[in-house]
Amino acid sequence: MNVFKKVSKVFVGSIAGTLLSAGLVFPAIGSEADRQALLTRLDGLTTLEADFSQEVTDVNGELVQQLHGHMALARPNLLHWQTDAPDETLMVADGQNLWYYNPFVEQVTVYAQADAVAQSPLLLLLNGDSQAWADYEVKAEANSYALQPLPSADSTQSLQLVFNEQGNAAQLQRIILDDGQGQISTIELDNVQLNRALSRDLFKFEVPEGIDVDDQR
Repeated sequence: MNVFKKVSKVFVGSIAGTLLSAGLVFPAIGSEADRQALLTRLDGLTTLEADFSQEVTDVNGELVQQLHGHMALARPNLLHWQTDAPDETLMVADGQNLWYYNPFVEQVTVYAQADAVAQSPLLLLLNGDSQAWADYEVKAEANSYALQPLPSADSTQSLQLVFNEQGNAAQLQRIILDDGQGQISTIELDNVQLNRALSRDLFKFEVPEGIDVDDQR
């Protein structure tokens, strides 16, 4: 069983859309120069904190979910991603483990973070040195970068990163995820704060009392 299959669906469907309306077309061929250009942009990023709004569409382009929340990342390897009520969820990457907490079902699922990175292109944002970058080709167009999995990759997800018009090295404004099965998530970032000191408590997770743990490591 693919250890990240479950969490990738959860992330795309519940934490992370409108690919067609956003005009996203994943190109067939990328280049090493485009990959390096994206990595250079990300090298200027140490931390990022932002509010986000998200839309998820199905294979027919129908809107199936709208979410709002808050995210923070600290490179390398740390992520906090929280959606607000009524669809409250929390995902925390602490550098070793990836925790997904759903208070509604009173369950936490935990994965080995290394396996999760190999399955989800979004987690590549956390570490420019990850070996999983070799599984994706990158195509740049203006301030947009499309990541497409190679046929040999474990993941079927595609990703587009759109930076602001001013070309700030790390100013992300939009993230678009295609789960490879017709579900698209578009995430718009707002109130973005770059390279500010973040509390390390954001990237720690303690299992609440009475909550079931599904350990997939």
